[in-house]
Amino acid sequence: MDREKRVLELLHQMITIDSETATEKEQAMEVYLLHVLSEIKENVWCGSLPVSNDSLGRSIVYGFIEGRRADTLIFMNHHDVVGCEAYGKLAPYAFSPEILAEKLHHSEIDLETETDLDSNEWLFGRGACDMKGGIAAQLTVFEEYAAHPENMSLLFLSVPDEESYSAGMRSALPFLQQLQKERNLQYRLLVNCEPNHKEQNNLIAYTGSVGKVLPVVLVQGKAVHISKYAEGVNPLGILARLVSRTEGNWNLADQCEGESTPPPSWMYLRDEKKQYDFSLPWRASAYASFLTFKKTPEEVLGILKKETQASIKAALAQARVQYEVPVLSYEELLNKAKHIPGFFTFYNTLQYIETEKLKQGGNYPAVTIDLMAQILDFLEEREPVVVMGFAPPFYPAVDSRNMGDKSFRAVLQAVTNCLPVRFDPYFTGVSDCSYCGLESTLEGTACQDNMPLWGSAYQFDWQALSDIRIPFILLGPWGKDLHCRTERVHISSVSRILPDVLRQILTYLGKNY
Repeated sequence: MDREKRVLELLHQMITIDSETATEKEQAMEVYLLHVLSEIKENVWCGSLPVSNDSLGRSIVYGFIEGRRADTLIFMNHHDVVGCEAYGKLAPYAFSPEILAEKLHHSEIDLETETDLDSNEWLFGRGACDMKGGIAAQLTVFEEYAAHPENMSLLFLSVPDEESYSAGMRSALPFLQQLQKERNLQYRLLVNCEPNHKEQNNLIAYTGSVGKVLPVVLVQGKAVHISKYAEGVNPLGILARLVSRTEGNWNLADQCEGESTPPPSWMYLRDEKKQYDFSLPWRASAYASFLTFKKTPEEVLGILKKETQASIKAALAQARVQYEVPVLSYEELLNKAKHIPGFFTFYNTLQYIETEKLKQGGNYPAVTIDLMAQILDFLEEREPVVVMGFAPPFYPAVDSRNMGDKSFRAVLQAVTNCLPVRFDPYFTGVSDCSYCGLESTLEGTACQDNMPLWGSAYQFDWQALSDIRIPFILLGPWGKDLHCRTERVHISSVSRILPDVLRQILTYLGKNY
């Protein structure tokens, strides 16, 4: 079977497999991938590795071809897909490309989508674009290379949970480090075939991946009957001002080489009241997404502290209320509590309870907020106070240009010589490539010390990440509307162009290392 047909055969088979993220359905793709790798009869060592402490029983799938040298290229991908809610009534057909295309013809779609449908040049379906198209191209080249290995060694690495918390890639770090040590490998390049878009006929690929932190803010006010308003503090007044000062504020976006991250966006804001009454709420909480290029977690926390203090001042001034409202980091709150007898017994029990909530379907931010509130209760703190920290996940910002040598830049040039592509510094959609290495300036202390769930329910091997430092590119097929009901991948791009480029990268590296 020729290359193009094989890519499309694999892709159609994978699209029919529902591997919705953060569910046990991901296991079906893992069984499929391991089967395909196991069918390669020679020169391949393959297997699966369970995700650490995963209640869903998911696994990392890998295949390795040993070349003549220890220099290694990694094909990395994720095999989970987002849910099908966006399809609405068409959800039952999301994993059936032909039927879905026919149904879309009779649905309300924009002109561009209609044109693409009529052209027969695009394949529709959940995961076609993000990112089973990339997997199919990688697998096909991997199969071909197994028949005739050359200088480069080649590692295929497929992880679950990329669309949620990147549990797969975080769990893969010790494996990558161990494999490198056992076989004395040199990881020269990682290619993550996430879909790319086009601008002026150029495919836009990336040499870096944006960072992400999730600050959590818990405001404790003073609850009073609304008739006694001047004697209380409304935590919603403080939080509302904090959101107003920071939401969509481009002055707080990170900058690099003329490129900007999206501004901060708040994803949750509410009081902790369970029912309606005539009193001010006692507590309110919120969490936001901050994307970064160069800013560290410590700097983000500093920005939020400053903005919170200004919000407190404005809220109390308007309400004509006289109160001192301290702003504490989670680390400061913990240091305050450590001196109270019985705290460590309480804290260990609390960590266990909150971890169990996660196993039962709770989410990281909500559990983080509850943990902070429980510590305030332990301290019997009744006065107004603001506590802030981080909830998982944490994605370090990373730029491969700071990890690769001159050969890395030469690879970029070699790729641009074989197709119209532009390499931008950062992919701002967040990706597993954040776990390919750490910038030398990034310290883990501020993040870990201010993340209540670090170590008990969430972590990654910080040292392994510092050690491996794998330069990478995000280069995949041309795709459109990922995560939407009109998600699609360009057939020629995924079946012909991308495999050709992957094969040329293999050959180039083999000749130049």
